[in-house]
Amino acid sequence: MFLKRDIDPAAPHHYLVVPREHIQSCLSLHKGHIDLVKRMAEMGKAVLRDQGITDMKDIRLGFHQPPYISVNHLHLHVLAPSSRISEYMKYKFMPETKSFVTEKGLRERLKDNDSPDQNCFGSCMWQQ
Repeated sequence: MFLKRDIDPAAPHHYLVVPREHIQSCLSLHKGHIDLVKRMAEMGKAVLRDQGITDMKDIRLGFHQPPYISVNHLHLHVLAPSSRISEYMKYKFMPETKSFVTEKGLRERLKDNDSPDQNCFGSCMWQQ
């Protein structure tokens, strides 16, 4: 995995955690990827701590879901403080919506998902 700053940051701290293995999106994941998602979140939190962020309740970790992705490679958005996400970007990072799922929410959804459904864009049973 590697880390990079978002080119259009929505919060004072906005990073992307990207796995080296090519995975198209969070819809390409299944329960065998739960540990990957967990490691991505751990890396994101570690970077925030390294940057002096101490309030881990005021962060947002999550993934955009197709068709609301601009890059066809899985990446975790790490934002802090979430209370300072810019007004014009808030809609892009609203938790548990059709466009954005939190890291924790995704891990919960994957528990019962034995295989990815590449064709469910917007209509997956676990996207409700």
